[in-house]
Amino acid sequence: MKMPVLLIPLTLLLSLLIKGRKIFIIPTIAFLGVVLSAFLGRRDYLDYTFLLSLFAGLFSVPILTIQIREMFLALSSQASRQLVALDDACRNIEARRADIHNNIRNLERQNAAVSDLYEMTKDMSGLLQFSEMFGVFQKILSENFSFKGGFLVTLRYNISALEIDKIYRIPSQELEETYLPDASYYKILEYLQHIRESAYVGRNSALRKQFSLVSEENLAFSLLKVENRIIGALILEGLPQEHFDKFSVFSTQFSLELKKVRLYEQIEEMATTDSLTGLYVRRKILELTRDELERAKRRSLYLAFSMLDIDYFKKCNDRYGHLVGDYVLREIARILKTNLREIDLIGRYGGEEFSVILPQTDLEGAKIVAQRISEAVRKYPFKAYGEVFRTTISCGVAIFPDDAQADIQLIDAADRALYAAKNRGRDCVVFYREIAS
Repeated sequence: MKMPVLLIPLTLLLSLLIKGRKIFIIPTIAFLGVVLSAFLGRRDYLDYTFLLSLFAGLFSVPILTIQIREMFLALSSQASRQLVALDDACRNIEARRADIHNNIRNLERQNAAVSDLYEMTKDMSGLLQFSEMFGVFQKILSENFSFKGGFLVTLRYNISALEIDKIYRIPSQELEETYLPDASYYKILEYLQHIRESAYVGRNSALRKQFSLVSEENLAFSLLKVENRIIGALILEGLPQEHFDKFSVFSTQFSLELKKVRLYEQIEEMATTDSLTGLYVRRKILELTRDELERAKRRSLYLAFSMLDIDYFKKCNDRYGHLVGDYVLREIARILKTNLREIDLIGRYGGEEFSVILPQTDLEGAKIVAQRISEAVRKYPFKAYGEVFRTTISCGVAIFPDDAQADIQLIDAADRALYAAKNRGRDCVVFYREIAS
């Protein structure tokens, strides 16, 4: 009875060691029973244990077969799942590889676009005059984009509202200001400035319906931004949508060039503009006179040049002081701006002298302008310390080509006529032809 008693704890111990895999308990116990009987038991115990082990072994074979089959099925299922997971991982890797390849192609296209952009805009980078840059800008647009027409809109700096400075048509032979075709353009531009985004307005765009766009053309609105400040907008009619991204990149570069030109013009304006009156200084007037005379010669046009002087200005300074004198100069400048055309050029020639360039103006036209300015100054109520006073101007006028053929000669002729007006008692207009004979 020693052997059966010994098998009970051995069975429990083996059950704990094999952690529930009970199918192996029976043959294992049988085998151990044979071994222990051989060393510890008698012969009859060995025969009994052998038969018992043989019976247990034969009894466990079908169960072991089933269990092994189930184990192989489980391993096969697990291997299949792992293969599926591996296949999914391979497909993900392939998809990521394709995405990386597409990204590389996109980067290559962007790099090529940037290179093309550099080639497109490098001709603008050396220009400091807006008129010259605008010509190159139009050429670049025409050569690189397909569109039917468009507009360049420059804005004044106003963060709260749309304040248009100037609008230029694209393309145009000369730098001429114009208007946008209808109110819907302004409304869309104002909306885009508010959301600070560019937009492509296609035939099915929500913006087209929202703002009742009259034009049937596709419109590309690209805001011109510099340092988070909107300085203008480019509008192209009929631009294909697939070109909008390239157009936006070009607009970004153009924004920088436009900003640079504006800064240069501001610096130049500070150097060429009188700080008191806001009019051109003498040096700039001489330059403009030369340019306008050459233009008049090319187109066979008249050009009038006027010299104006405030009568008895020294007495005004002596009586009221220089602050009132400065006030009078500013008011005279304002009167000149109010009574002249936009194409007319006004300068402070020096002291209390002003000069006016009148393009495309003959003798009769110059007479009308001179009389209108003289009368406006004569009637204007100047004020000083609660006192109202009035002043007058003397004016000398010379006409190209009748009175002179060169810019210096034209200025000198107008100056001589002014001197004659002073000698005639002031507050009058004298034309050079009156004293030339």
